[in-house]
Amino acid sequence: MTRRRGPAGRSAPDPAPVLAVLSGDPDDLRRMKRRATGLLIATALVFLLSFALPDTTATGYLRAAAEAGMVGGIADWFAVTALFRHPLGLRIPHTALVPRKKDELATKLGEFVTGHFLTPDAVVEQVAQARLVRRVAERLASGETAGSVGADAAAALTALLDAVDERALTDQVLDLARRDLDRRSYTPVLGQFLARAVEGQGQRPLVDVCVSRTRLHLVDRREELVPQIRAFLVSQGMLLAVFTTNGRVETLIDRGVQLLAEVEADPDHELRRWLDGLLASWVDDLRYDADTARRVDGQLRALLEDPHLQALLHAVLVDVVASVRASLAEVDGGLQQRLAGLVQDAASRVLLDADLEARIEQRLQAAVRYAVENYGGTLVALISRTVAGWEAADASARIEAAVGRDLQFIRINGTVVGALAGLVIHAVAVLLG
Repeated sequence: MTRRRGPAGRSAPDPAPVLAVLSGDPDDLRRMKRRATGLLIATALVFLLSFALPDTTATGYLRAAAEAGMVGGIADWFAVTALFRHPLGLRIPHTALVPRKKDELATKLGEFVTGHFLTPDAVVEQVAQARLVRRVAERLASGETAGSVGADAAAALTALLDAVDERALTDQVLDLARRDLDRRSYTPVLGQFLARAVEGQGQRPLVDVCVSRTRLHLVDRREELVPQIRAFLVSQGMLLAVFTTNGRVETLIDRGVQLLAEVEADPDHELRRWLDGLLASWVDDLRYDADTARRVDGQLRALLEDPHLQALLHAVLVDVVASVRASLAEVDGGLQQRLAGLVQDAASRVLLDADLEARIEQRLQAAVRYAVENYGGTLVALISRTVAGWEAADASARIEAAVGRDLQFIRINGTVVGALAGLVIHAVAVLLG
């Protein structure tokens, strides 16, 4: 929007778009002015011609009507002209009201609108009568409209994702985690999560995977593991070095494979119960042991400062953003269809559930009432600031073009009514004389 300089050097909006609404037809205004002026001139000519006529009773009535008509026409011409300019260029007090008092008029107009029209009760009543919630729900319940809304929402989310800086997002997530960890301990939360997992046997799938993968690893890498395990045992002392042989290491591996196979096949194996007990003891330490809480929280803080974790988190966020963006771009599937489906389902629920519709309607009305009560005064400031940026002569000319045609009827009526009043006054004078 083009900016113009308002009073005191303030930057004000360009009045052209607003004044365009107020603009009328200048040619029509000129025609009405000519008619009103023509009637006034005709009345003046009748008044002058009356002196050339014989001095009769009818002439007296004619002259009185013409004289009063001239007075009424001139008075109303002065009144109408004084609204927009100084009549005949004379700076008579209380003339050129619109250009001289446009700022004050704008404030009064804003106060009048907010005081009598834009009131909370009036606006809420209009919103209630419009039944916006049902009408919007009816539109959104159609597949075509819901699809359009889903596509628009997907486009908006895509634009939002395009503006996302993954590195800044990573830093924000880490900073949020640090500040949250400073406010509270995560150890009880971890303990509660682990307790629920143990109670629901949620650890069993993980144990099954670990046992199975370990057994397969021992079988597949047997030849590589024998020398590695033997070297480790030999390094532990002379006694182990004397008794450690490849055959004993192979036997140890075989027994390990057999034990893991038994654990894998038996859901109630003793080793599983031992592991459950170990997890239960960890749960108690996490939930109730202060030393454990301090150690775990310290490890979490150190983990948040680990560059490898930060790089991993950044990579994950980049991948998630790219995946969401790709899904949003899919026209016939992905998130667009899901968004459209969510919109359509929500609209259908509103149409079928009268209580839900009523609750949403109440919240809408409450929001509208709050907006009018707290921001209705902004309209006064908006009107005042906008009008303050208008050029006085330009605003006056456009307002006159918008309403001046009707004002010319005041001049015409003033001439006619003045003539009738002159007839009545002359008649009364004749009767009294």
